[in-house]
Amino acid sequence: MWRSNRYSKNWPGALGCANLSPSLWILCFCWCFIAIRSQNYHPTVNTQYGKLRGVRVPLPSEILGPVDQYLGVPYAAPPVGEKRFLPPEPPSSWSGIKNATHFAPVCPQNIHNAVPDIMMPVWFTFNLDIVTTFIQDQHEDCLYLNIYVPTEDDIRDTGAKPVMVYIHGGSYMEGTGNMIDGSVLASYGNVIVITLNYRVGVLGAGVQRMLECFPCTEPG
Repeated sequence: MWRSNRYSKNWPGALGCANLSPSLWILCFCWCFIAIRSQNYHPTVNTQYGKLRGVRVPLPSEILGPVDQYLGVPYAAPPVGEKRFLPPEPPSSWSGIKNATHFAPVCPQNIHNAVPDIMMPVWFTFNLDIVTTFIQDQHEDCLYLNIYVPTEDDIRDTGAKPVMVYIHGGSYMEGTGNMIDGSVLASYGNVIVITLNYRVGVLGAGVQRMLECFPCTEPG
C-alpha cells in the first residue's frame, strides 16, 4: 500500500486509486483488454450466397460469453420496382466479403396513429421514444435478418446448435426485428437467435393477400 500527497493535490481521485491493491489493478486491466480485444474481432463465415463479416460483442456479465453478431443479412432480393408487391425472391450472390456489422433499414412505417392505441402492447405505447430510434432508417429494401451466435460451447452439447427465430409483432402495420437484441438469449441458452424485418403496412401481407384474390392481368 502507498499514498502520495503530490498526486492527491493535482488529482482528487488519485488518493482513492492509490489504495487499490495491485491485484485489483491487474484484474481491471485484463478485463478492459479482453473487452477491447473482443470488440475489435470480426469473425468471417461462408454462406450459400457469399462471405459475411460480423462483429464479436462482449456481454456485461461474468457468466455470459461474447456473442458473434451478423447484422443486416439479406434473406431475399430487394422488393422494389416491379417486385414491390410480388412474393420475395432469393437474394443475389455477392463477391468478396459483405460487412454485416450494422442494422439494415426497416420497412417504411408510421408508428403514430397507425393503429388504435388499444391494439398496441403497453410496453410499446409507453416507450414510443425508444421505439422511434429503431425505425429512423426506412426503405423498401428491408428484407434483412440479424443473427446472434454464441461463442462458448456447452460441454453438454456436441451437435449443431438449435436456432430460435423471433418474428416481431405490430398488427402487420409497424415494427422491426432490430429492436430485439438476441445476444443475452444466445449466450445464456447456447442457441442461435435470429430476428428479421418484413414488409408491413401498405407494402405488407394485406396487399399481398389482396393480389392473390384479385390477380393483376396484362392490359389488352
